[in-house]
Amino acid sequence: MLTYDDALNLNYYKKTTFTGWMNGMRFLIKREEPVIKEATEDTPEEKGEPIFHAWIWPGPYIFDLTDDSKKTDNTFPFTDDGKKQCVDWINEVISAHSNEYPKNKTDGENL
Repeated sequence: MLTYDDALNLNYYKKTTFTGWMNGMRFLIKREEPVIKEATEDTPEEKGEPIFHAWIWPGPYIFDLTDDSKKTDNTFPFTDDGKKQCVDWINEVISAHSNEYPKNKTDGENL
């Protein structure tokens, strides 16, 4: 089970992503600033409020080597409460689908 402390503090996400492996599934949590309005020649890009964006997928492969159809994602506010919601969501998905994920990092489908 992923704990709130495992997911580190908000400052961590301002610089990098958090990835992990748990019960046969992999997850990635990152901070994003959604683009509200694309940049033009005359105006800069406008960004919205920061969010947590989290993905879960079956192991053993890393994010970039896993087909997008196998990934599940969700977003949450970039706040302490949002981090807790993100951790709770990851734990719920793991519990609900624990039999679907390979149990060892070396298990799984071949590429």
